[in-house]
Amino acid sequence: MAIISPKRAKEDKTETMTRSWTAKPILSSEFTNDPPLEDIYVGLLRQKKDISTAIQTISSILPGLSHLKRCSSNKLLLAPLKSLDLLAKSEESSSEERTLTQDELKAVLKNREFDLTLLEDDFQIIKIPSIPAKTKAQAALASKIWPLNFHPDPNIERLIDGSIFTEHQLEQIERYMKVAVEAARLEAIGTKNCNGSAVIVDPEDGRILAISASRINQHPMWHAAMLAVDLVAKLQGGGAWKRNNVSKTIYLEESEKTGEDIEKCGPYLCTGYWTFLLREPCPLCAMALVHSRVSRIFYGVSNEYTGILGSRAVLHAVPGLNHRYQVWSDVLEEECRQAFDEIQHRNVD
Repeated sequence: MAIISPKRAKEDKTETMTRSWTAKPILSSEFTNDPPLEDIYVGLLRQKKDISTAIQTISSILPGLSHLKRCSSNKLLLAPLKSLDLLAKSEESSSEERTLTQDELKAVLKNREFDLTLLEDDFQIIKIPSIPAKTKAQAALASKIWPLNFHPDPNIERLIDGSIFTEHQLEQIERYMKVAVEAARLEAIGTKNCNGSAVIVDPEDGRILAISASRINQHPMWHAAMLAVDLVAKLQGGGAWKRNNVSKTIYLEESEKTGEDIEKCGPYLCTGYWTFLLREPCPLCAMALVHSRVSRIFYGVSNEYTGILGSRAVLHAVPGLNHRYQVWSDVLEEECRQAFDEIQHRNVD
């Protein structure tokens, strides 16, 4: 049965169930960090009737700060103290080491024909969010500091709150992770840095294309994800290694039988496929999944030693990467952790 099913998605609106796990999206720090702050000069307006004129003028002569309301109450945002383009050149120190003084700012405003009589003589220095909020959670924090101009990205919010998945998809995600758990229990032999299992699925029709477990005792490259990608390559007439598919020893429902021969789904081995991992992948496995172009990765437990999809790094958020998959952790976490604890005694290190 397909994971992506518009018909089932409509039915799911009235069907929900309680699960012991919640998939946690692994996002880059720009979506998870608290908004950074910077110091800025604010001018105090003498009369509220001048707010509209002041906003219009200051926005014209000192543009920017579009993520913030330019005025709150009688406080008008003027310019950050680190406005390097406004700093007068000095032979004694570089502009990067200096901050804009009140007198320098007043000179700039006067030179650009801002009516300083609208403001009290002394400016104040306050802190404001220096960059736009990316999420509702960040906006909630930032708005306590200064009023924002914020429009949430519905796709990001669906990732964060979990509504990106239908009830049917969650059922399928749990089912495939259970296959990964069983594969690990049956065959996984790895190291503390990488051990577990992998299942690759075509979400369009729900077929399991590959099931593998770590066999690092037989070959140093035989990590679960590496083996799974190679099994998909074998289905497409390629593959580098000779090894039996562990799926032959796992009971699967008829609708979950692994594919035999498949056509390429795109220019790369696993374009559009979903991958289920018992444990957060090491750099070797994570990069193999980048190069094979899987679209989504789900894993059960973190890897504090070498995991780079949340623990030690967030690979899919690295600038310049030529492919980015989406990642979720904590899927069927308790069952995955139990399985991982069971197989650790087989480690070869």
